[in-house]
Amino acid sequence: MVDASLDVDDFDPTQEGNIQISQEGFQKMCELLLNRVKNTLNAALHNSNFNANQINKVLHVGGGSRMPMIKQLLRNMFPEAEHCIEEHPDEVVAIGAAYYAYSLPSESRKITY
Repeated sequence: MVDASLDVDDFDPTQEGNIQISQEGFQKMCELLLNRVKNTLNAALHNSNFNANQINKVLHVGGGSRMPMIKQLLRNMFPEAEHCIEEHPDEVVAIGAAYYAYSLPSESRKITY
């Protein structure tokens, strides 16, 4: 069993001290979150009329993609897909957001004569 120590003031500057937590305890705390992620993915598949076996590539981005339990959930849901895991998943989110923002209609980019 793997234990870790969390410095409380990293999360709440008004508090001090450390919290000991085991990997098993952390996974138990995250069960509801994992179920919400799974439900969201299932809803997205349903809304898009895709089956999980039709997805051929899964891009792991964002801070949550660092979590082994998220990686395993994605591998379990999309076993046939290529899983692309970026070294800096937060940067990938920022780049995607910048591309998306650029694609939005903007009054300042419209050329008027």
